[in-house]
Amino acid sequence: MQTVMNNGDMQIVNFTIGEVNYGVPVEQVREVRDMQVVTPVPGSPAYVEGVTNLRGQIITVMGLRKRLNLPDKGDANEKIIIIDLGKHAIGVVVDSVTEVSTIRGPDIEKNSQVTSTLDESILGVGKQGNHLTIILDIAKTIAKVQNGT
Repeated sequence: MQTVMNNGDMQIVNFTIGEVNYGVPVEQVREVRDMQVVTPVPGSPAYVEGVTNLRGQIITVMGLRKRLNLPDKGDANEKIIIIDLGKHAIGVVVDSVTEVSTIRGPDIEKNSQVTSTLDESILGVGKQGNHLTIILDIAKTIAKVQNGT
């Protein structure tokens, strides 16, 4: 899976959780949808919202806000980013999806002390105008969910 273009630039889907800007590489995203009916699954981890029917495919829906241990917002305008995992897909609930953009390679900090102390699912921090965007490898975040961590 290629997340960086030949010149080091990265095309990302930008979204927000609270006041924080995040991004995921576009090749990890199948589509973005409005929030839809989610059926809770008893016994699932707190960050798993449940399952939903997406055009005949049952997919797990994960609340990224809960996964990142952030307080619940309860906003009816949430979006679901459908992440493509080959034969499977998973929905990730975020507050809003803002745009698809390209961050220039030199504007992505990959080896900062902050990101290296966090987690391998953070690809880096990108500078976009006057704000910062935390770039996630959402496939790794989901893999941790599937593995129960």
